[in-house]
Amino acid sequence: MKAMYTMPPDESGVAHLVLDQSDAKINKLSGAAMAELDALLGSELVSPNIKALVVSSRKPGVFIAGADITEIECIETEADAFEKSRQGQAIFTKLAALRYPTIAVIDGACLGGGLELALACSFRVVTDSDKTKLGLPEVSLGILPGWGGTQRLPRLIGLVQALTMILSGKPVSGSKAERIGLADALVAHEFGAEKAYEFAECCLTGKGRRAILKKRQWHWAGYLWPMRGIIFWKAGANALRKSKGHYPAVPAILSLMKETGFGKIDRGMEKESRAFSQLATTLICRNLIGLFHTDQLLRKETGVASEVDPQPIHSVAVLGAGVMGGGIAWLFSYHNRSVRVKDVSWDAVGKAFAEAAGYYKQLIKLRKVKPHEVALNMHRMTGTLDYSGFDDADMVIEAIVEKMAAKKAVLAEVEEAVSVDAVICSNTSALSISEMGTALKNPSRFVGMHFFNPVNRMPLVEVIAGEASSDQAVASVVALVRALGKTPIVVKDSPGFLVNRILIPYLNEAGLLMQEGVSFERIDRLAEAFGMPMGPCLLADETGVDVGFKVIQELTAVFAPRLQAAPILQKMIEAGLLGKKSGGGFYLHEGKVRTVNPQALEVVGAVGASAVSDAEIIDRLMLIMVNEAAMCLQEGIVKRVDYLDMALIAGIGFPPFRGGLLRYADERGIPEIVRRLNELKTTCGVRFQPAELLMDGRSFYERI
Repeated sequence: MKAMYTMPPDESGVAHLVLDQSDAKINKLSGAAMAELDALLGSELVSPNIKALVVSSRKPGVFIAGADITEIECIETEADAFEKSRQGQAIFTKLAALRYPTIAVIDGACLGGGLELALACSFRVVTDSDKTKLGLPEVSLGILPGWGGTQRLPRLIGLVQALTMILSGKPVSGSKAERIGLADALVAHEFGAEKAYEFAECCLTGKGRRAILKKRQWHWAGYLWPMRGIIFWKAGANALRKSKGHYPAVPAILSLMKETGFGKIDRGMEKESRAFSQLATTLICRNLIGLFHTDQLLRKETGVASEVDPQPIHSVAVLGAGVMGGGIAWLFSYHNRSVRVKDVSWDAVGKAFAEAAGYYKQLIKLRKVKPHEVALNMHRMTGTLDYSGFDDADMVIEAIVEKMAAKKAVLAEVEEAVSVDAVICSNTSALSISEMGTALKNPSRFVGMHFFNPVNRMPLVEVIAGEASSDQAVASVVALVRALGKTPIVVKDSPGFLVNRILIPYLNEAGLLMQEGVSFERIDRLAEAFGMPMGPCLLADETGVDVGFKVIQELTAVFAPRLQAAPILQKMIEAGLLGKKSGGGFYLHEGKVRTVNPQALEVVGAVGASAVSDAEIIDRLMLIMVNEAAMCLQEGIVKRVDYLDMALIAGIGFPPFRGGLLRYADERGIPEIVRRLNELKTTCGVRFQPAELLMDGRSFYERI
């Protein structure tokens, strides 16, 4: 397999190393590709005729996507990991030591090992293409850059920017790369090859090289010990606050970069390899790599078994201008699609525009968009009180109140107002898509499209195929969701669908624990220590205690007696403690400050002291979800075990470092899970009766 080839130097002495992995759509640095590069660095690339080398890619939109993840996954011992890291460092050190200038021309994704290769070059030229992204995302896999990235990057762009890139794992655009000094030149994508060649010719003379190097900044702060201390203190505080101490790669990166600093690079490289080797064999690394594979699989998922072409969706109409309707409208406008928003009054329509404007205000503050871009996107949104303009929509999304009768009535009306080809969707969180579809003359074009709140932050969209939904309609929605930057997962039409079906027993169990005298503060503290982004009681506050209780009641009607609504939640509602929207639920919400609500203590605290252990609290919260997930699998609610895990990570923030709910169960062992469920069934009731799927003792991931 050839991964790259060389072109001999032209009259001016400029040679080319072109990356083009012949058997793949993208370039990645596999062991074979690294060996090939090593061989070239010892033969063709040491030719005395070469005066400069341009490194580029033939793959459209990709320079190098990174190392071969499967090879990292196969590492079994720290010694193997250390050796693999040292080999890669040695090859890039050869590249860096070439006697002539080397120029990496980056037009597309340049990630992980790809950026480490580019850092080993003398200069970097990037294009302004939207696909040009430079980053070191290793932290998202539970490791750190192991081919020199932690040593070369801070020397080039300074300690502050390097720590930001490595600790977050987030890539930067071509324009930002040029702004922070990661790239020496930014050129137009359309003229990338010509401009890169001009840059290479400039590098042929000492004067030209000095002019380029003169533009680079000297990052003095990283060399002053007092400033270094402040930089590491601030970076560490921010990173550890976000990771909550669950990701060992974060403190490892901080410790390594603080220890190596700007000392001898060869010593720093050895320490980098040692730190890499200690992380590459951890369970957390394995779990995060597993999620990476699932994500890659979902990117190719069409959602249907047949081969159909998705219908292009350019214009959308949204029925209902509430919080969800406004968020959905914002999402489509942000992704360059025209949006028509309908409600019963202009005040209501105005709220949707205000919701969208609020999201854009956040993006401006974060420097993700510019004011003129916001103005353009907001002009893609229009409002109406009737169905005018709906005949131009490729898709309609209903997002009105969660009442079956109201939804059926609106859907029957909208079908008469749209074209015969338009896809019709409902943003219901629990109501039956099949039953809703009976209101339509052509239910084959009707699909559930469940967004999670807030729309701008939650990555999951459940795509629900009703009994009459056509493959093309489902595939069209899946393709659209992916184009919107969200994660689509197709689920069967069933009460609560997938995520709410598993989440509701968890929330309800928190209520039942409170009935037994466990404080809601303790429940939330233990859930967050487990890794959940927030505890179940705070989550109830965020979504609305009344909203959650309503869904619990709906599912109780289907799944009783194993699901019975916790009475304490009803008491909270009767006391007017509905959560954040009412100013207070379990907690008081005043700006960004959250404090315990004394009124909630009066409602919940009356049940007395509790003897329930911390371990039992976690078991009851987590195993009730594991059991419900097993039932979802045996009922065919979702296609694959790993898709279920990804749905819970993307939908409720189940801790990624655990690999997913079912990975967590497998790690504990299914026989142990069944034993513990039976114990809880004896002490707590029938809701812990083990699912039939669990009784054969097989792990969940054996079932893929």
